[in-house]
Amino acid sequence: MGRRLAVAVVALVVLGVATGCVAPPSDPEVDTSAIDAPVEVDPGLYTVRIRSQTCEGLGVGSGFLIDSTTIVTNRHVVEGAETLEVETSEGVDLTVEVANQGLLADLAVVRLDASSSMEEVMGEDAPHATLAPVNPEPGDDIRAFGYPEGGVLTVTEGEVEDYVADPQLGNLSKVIRSEVEIHPGNSGGPAINERNEVVGVVYAIEVATEKSLIVPVDTLQRLLENDEGVETVQGC
Repeated sequence: MGRRLAVAVVALVVLGVATGCVAPPSDPEVDTSAIDAPVEVDPGLYTVRIRSQTCEGLGVGSGFLIDSTTIVTNRHVVEGAETLEVETSEGVDLTVEVANQGLLADLAVVRLDASSSMEEVMGEDAPHATLAPVNPEPGDDIRAFGYPEGGVLTVTEGEVEDYVADPQLGNLSKVIRSEVEIHPGNSGGPAINERNEVVGVVYAIEVATEKSLIVPVDTLQRLLENDEGVETVQGC
């Protein structure tokens, strides 16, 4: 930043000398009041509980809505599911139309039936997540929303510690390691920054350190932009 600023000042001085007494144009008036404004949506309103019935039994996890009919969660939450039950924090049941699981990351995308969309349930102002434009940095404060053990919605807080390679759990890109406390059932829930933007998807606990592992938002964005990166969930 220091070098770029110096270059800009030098250029301005040279311009002033070369043009005699001509003053530089005044800066345009820009309204910056909304640039750093937080997203005014309670993440709890779009964080859902997911129950998955497979041949091995009942599994529970979390997920979050990114629009009226699309839920993001983990691949391991929906993998092998014969049926999926989705419920909002306010106890409203949502009907699943199809579920697709990621091939290169522990992510999945669940589509709701149009008759069960959040707009149908809650109207045009139905809440959904806003994805952060960039990954969080080490030291950033984040919060995790989810349903540990399939129970009530909980929120835990902590800092991003670092990024680690994760070839063993199905994520080819590096994942976030954080101090946020999570438990089984938190899988698939959103990790939120201070502006209420989703910066990642909670999915595991690192056994050696008991730190939480989170798929970063840029990996999620790549999945959402690539239809060839998913396959339909098949039951047993």
